[in-house]
Amino acid sequence: MRHDNFIPVLREVELHHRGRLVHWWADDAIYFVTFRLADALPRNIARELAAERDRLLKTADTRAQEAVILRMYGEQLDKHLDRGYGSCLLREHGQIVADALLHFNGVRYQLHAWCVMPNHVHVLVHLTRGADLPRTLHSWKSFTAHVINCGHIWQFEYYDRCIRTPREHADTAEYIRRNPEAAGLRDWKWVG
Repeated sequence: MRHDNFIPVLREVELHHRGRLVHWWADDAIYFVTFRLADALPRNIARELAAERDRLLKTADTRAQEAVILRMYGEQLDKHLDRGYGSCLLREHGQIVADALLHFNGVRYQLHAWCVMPNHVHVLVHLTRGADLPRTLHSWKSFTAHVINCGHIWQFEYYDRCIRTPREHADTAEYIRRNPEAAGLRDWKWVG
């Protein structure tokens, strides 16, 4: 069932913990996903962000409050990622990641927007009924790590959010498309 002729209605949402983040998984849903290189954040910044997130989550009384806290955490994380910490392997290997994202587009999922940054990737993707977000992410990360062949390159965790409204969808797609420019990257080619 669709809401506003576009956004799937989230009938059943499952909460999962993979590592330290809570993930909301739903069948036939649109997700905003960010995954990053293992060295994309200095450890002290990663620890500070996680500690603040965990402190705030302890104060949350409802799942809605948890969602707001996790969204704020994601925004802070993105600001730090845009500073270009780490090896930024994707400056050289961005096409490999872009090709992996596009490979099953229209078959296993529908990409609505995507951007490969120097040290992280943003994707707005509709996973159709029966598709599995962790399996999809594993596929992208495993394939690209193998082709890039620089050892362990991806952070295990990733950030995801179910898109619930047309406005949220439009804002997220715009954020993804503008991310390179906002991070000071000119004529960045890995955006779609």
